[in-house]
Amino acid sequence: MGSFVLASGILYFLFMTAWLNIFLLIGYIRILTIIIGLVALGGGILSLKEYVTTKGELVCKVGDHKSHKKTMNKIKDIASKPITFGIIISIIGLAFVVNSVEFACSAAIPAVFTQVLAISNISVFQHYLYIALYTLFFMLDDLIIFGMAAFAISGGIGEKYAKYCKLIGGVIMAALGLIMLFAPQLLR
Repeated sequence: MGSFVLASGILYFLFMTAWLNIFLLIGYIRILTIIIGLVALGGGILSLKEYVTTKGELVCKVGDHKSHKKTMNKIKDIASKPITFGIIISIIGLAFVVNSVEFACSAAIPAVFTQVLAISNISVFQHYLYIALYTLFFMLDDLIIFGMAAFAISGGIGEKYAKYCKLIGGVIMAALGLIMLFAPQLLR
């Protein structure tokens, strides 16, 4: 579990630093802020719509049932073997594959976050510090969910937590989208 979470954190940090460096390279362009704002607003609205239509059930429509089953079988196969260096490498590889697919479901949030960082008047060190902090909290969330699953905590605590995170995330994304569209000076 620790190897998976660590590899996931490294991957997200790399994705986000790539977004940041692209936005820093491009510089402040109002049309880019408008596009990112529209993506954030649209993502927030879709997240809220999905929350309402699925009653909070977590859904990510990347891949079909067959590919999900194949991935789960790989996870079960790896988990059933004794821990070796090869198993740790397999877990890290699996984490990169799973999180690359998951990133397709959540790419808007890191893009919006890094765009906000890029247009803020902060130092390079602060840019990377904020990305590291974002990644830490993102992975803390995963660590809590995986920890509850690993220790078989039932009663739907993890599902309720994730359900409300989806709702709160949608509201925050929509609000950030509106700010980026109509008051980007608030983010500087």
